[in-house]
Amino acid sequence: MEARFGPPGTGRRELRIAGQPYTVAEVMARLGLAVEGCRTIDGLELSPTHFVVRYYDAEEQRVVAYEFDAQFRYLGETRVHVAEWVAEDALGAASAWPEQESLPPWTSS
Repeated sequence: MEARFGPPGTGRRELRIAGQPYTVAEVMARLGLAVEGCRTIDGLELSPTHFVVRYYDAEEQRVVAYEFDAQFRYLGETRVHVAEWVAEDALGAASAWPEQESLPPWTSS
């Protein structure tokens, strides 16, 4: 996933879709992904009609890259378990993550 989309948190916090600006949180809501336990990471524009929003699904402990078009139609997704996504030393350094949530530092609500 990182080879295709870059390291987590290196994308944008706002996307321009069909001429309209949206925050990643707004995109998540529009796609029906703004549910409890899902934390935004970033968004990417692969082309003028192909976008990606990345988020952390805490219930499944997976980083998800959700691909969609300019009409917010689903194109596909890639899911990677967080243990495969972040370095093992980062997983062991729980003090670097928010203690009450045990989430990666590159997520936001």
